[in-house]
Amino acid sequence: MRMRHAISTMIGILAMLGILPGTTLWAPGPAAAGAEDVPLASSLQLESVMLVGGWASAGPFIPVIGDGTAHLAYEYYLTNYGKKAARIVSLRVRGIGGAAFATTIEGDALRSSFTPAAPQSRLAAYDPVLAPGASGALFVFLNFSGRETPRRLENSIVVEADGDPKNAQRIPLGEVAIGKPGAALIDEPFTGDRWLAANGPSAKSIHRRAVIVLNGKPRVPERYAIDWIKLGDDGNSYSGDQYKNSSYHAYDVPILAVADGKIVTVKDGLPENVPHGKKLAVAMTLVNVAGNHIVEDIGGGLYAGYAHLIPGTITVKAGDQVHRGQVLGRLGNSGNSTEPHLHLQVCDAPSFLICEGVPVEFNRMRLTKYKIRKRGEMPIKLELEGTHDVSGEEPMEDELVNFPASNSPAK
Repeated sequence: MRMRHAISTMIGILAMLGILPGTTLWAPGPAAAGAEDVPLASSLQLESVMLVGGWASAGPFIPVIGDGTAHLAYEYYLTNYGKKAARIVSLRVRGIGGAAFATTIEGDALRSSFTPAAPQSRLAAYDPVLAPGASGALFVFLNFSGRETPRRLENSIVVEADGDPKNAQRIPLGEVAIGKPGAALIDEPFTGDRWLAANGPSAKSIHRRAVIVLNGKPRVPERYAIDWIKLGDDGNSYSGDQYKNSSYHAYDVPILAVADGKIVTVKDGLPENVPHGKKLAVAMTLVNVAGNHIVEDIGGGLYAGYAHLIPGTITVKAGDQVHRGQVLGRLGNSGNSTEPHLHLQVCDAPSFLICEGVPVEFNRMRLTKYKIRKRGEMPIKLELEGTHDVSGEEPMEDELVNFPASNSPAK
């Protein structure tokens, strides 16, 4: 939600909520040589068995379609119940039914996907070792070769007593059933061009790295969320005084309902932040972290959340029925935010925090290839290199999008 850089990165939900970062992109690949020869832990003598247990995130396991292919994000939470330090050597993923898929993740890729339960840094890679009694997480972001996916994924880890590779053993983690894409088919949240999908779906998005632990369960509400900002001709998100909200190209843009639905929650009246100021306008709590916001029931057990709106601009109240394209409010800079942007997420519960994030598919949009020329670290020119129409996909991280008006024909 909260921006860390004016162009492409944001800070995720507050660290006090129990964030577990770290992820990597995994694509189909050959298994490590000899990997199938690693014995199952259950086949070893009792004194050799590594007591590592794990369970998958709650799902739902719905692929996101982006760049013409399917991707899937999920997590495994691991605990070492033994008295020996356990080194995770690899994670194996094998498809069952549907499209063929198999990969083994190890080495640097594994280190960048592992995080301990209480990391010192939210972005660093970690040695994948669980001390006795310690817990951690593996973040999975699979990249399939096309739009089709397996029906199920079989997951297992290879572990060994730290410093004793001869003790390597395989521990099954169970299967994950993959749902069908298209659970949330939505329209544009605003119109116009040069909308940057900052922190959109990817292996390294800060949204992807935010595990929220509330009510006794870890969840990833922002798994496929996007922080929308608008770029100018120079590639910056503002022109003029960077400490004024009105300087930002996205500021005060009308926010549109992305689907027909019913308003569940409205929060209004919170003051806006000074962009990139030294502190936020109000202290953050679980209630105001999304700023002035709206949660809409869009059907099918899914809920769209619109965050960080301008106070006093929200046009709906809880219980209202709304139609796609209806103006709900205006884009602002309230809550856990450092510059004007729209945080848009779709979840399986009516909350920004106590839910699991699911992907969306836009009915139509135009993706623009681009480059940002810089002088040192300062953007000086946005160069557009061609646009193509896309339907039934979600923009991936940092893709540039044009949302035509509903009465504007696609070109």
